[in-house]
Amino acid sequence: MALLQALISQRASLQGAARLCVGFSGGADSHSLLHALAELSQRETLPPIVALHVNHGLHGNADAWAMHCGKVASELGVGFHQEVVSVESAASPEAQARDARYRAFEAFLEVGDILLLGHHLDDQVETVLFRLIRGAGPSGLAGIPEHRSLGKGSLLRPLLGVSRAQIEHYARVNELNYLTDSSNDDRRFDRNYLRHEVLPLIEARWPGYRSGFVRSASLSGELAAFEAADNQTHYTRLGGPYLPIDAGDAKSLHRALHAWLRELNAPLPEYVALEEFARQCVQAPGDKLPELRVGGYLIQRWRQGVHVYPVANDRAFDASCEVGDTVSGAWGELAWQNADLGLPMGMAVTVRSPIPGEITSIGGRPRRSVTQWLQEAGVPPYLRAGYPLVTKDDQIIAIPDIGLSVDCLKSPPCKGGLVPVWTPPKIAFVN
Repeated sequence: MALLQALISQRASLQGAARLCVGFSGGADSHSLLHALAELSQRETLPPIVALHVNHGLHGNADAWAMHCGKVASELGVGFHQEVVSVESAASPEAQARDARYRAFEAFLEVGDILLLGHHLDDQVETVLFRLIRGAGPSGLAGIPEHRSLGKGSLLRPLLGVSRAQIEHYARVNELNYLTDSSNDDRRFDRNYLRHEVLPLIEARWPGYRSGFVRSASLSGELAAFEAADNQTHYTRLGGPYLPIDAGDAKSLHRALHAWLRELNAPLPEYVALEEFARQCVQAPGDKLPELRVGGYLIQRWRQGVHVYPVANDRAFDASCEVGDTVSGAWGELAWQNADLGLPMGMAVTVRSPIPGEITSIGGRPRRSVTQWLQEAGVPPYLRAGYPLVTKDDQIIAIPDIGLSVDCLKSPPCKGGLVPVWTPPKIAFVN
């Protein structure tokens, strides 16, 4: 069958993996993929297979679905792992669920693991058509990538050449008891409208339309790769990606931005919105910060580069520790290194986020706001609200990678010891 052939064509990659992890929602696509992989493991020597289920908790049957997936995995003789994630049901819960799902996938993967997802030919067609309607360029029209890196492992979509009809046929022949989500039939959602209303009309007139879409996507991908060849991602001293603004005109910058965002696997804005943002980047005065929000991410010009990063609604944190102890959280990781002038090992301190308007003096220099210290040190605006400060008795005694406060320098125990070093959270994008 088509599914087994699709997997056999990836035999070398599959056999070279440490584990084969299948993103398993329990629907027809992922159930068929998991079943076919289990079938192939009876014929070929394959690494251990793990069905990886992400429970978003958004549906009333979420826990029952998780139990069903565990039962299916047991029946197929493969491993099962459930990740429970928290998703707010407010704005864009579907987008939040998708981001949470990929974060869970990335956290689970170890070196050498391959995550297999059940995206198929019709998903590819819908993606290309939807992006075409929204005015995407070559990189957007390249569609869903077949493989890419993900965390410590990699992601593979082996069924992109298999149609939905072929998958449903496989499920029927093998009598798979897969789950169905009624929301997939809700035509208020754009993708469902394309799937149930538009594409059947296209197929009635042009039955072979899928191959044309795939061929165009492939050509677009080649063109996008050519465009991206000249766009190298640079990184700030704190590890954040940015694109230097070398283009002298908005049109050139627009093309460069589109290729760069695609290369990062970052969300792609609407064509017109990105075009206007490029114009602002070229024309706005140097002290301005043109920005463009796309979903949960913000694209922003700062100095002579364009940065992209996730928008954090709440960056406040407060953690107690001792000097010398590594402490970490969603805000990153704070470690320590030896210095001629530092904090004494074992001293109780608090690591917290900045309070708007607070001021301090660093290295004996005049007092100024924390924001000014961070700006002078070249810390991008998006990191400042979550930049960790080391405090004692509510007084700032150190700003990591910048220096010790004047209050600390007045205290003899601070001579010799350790200074804090901060590693921000890694910026990662999913697709």
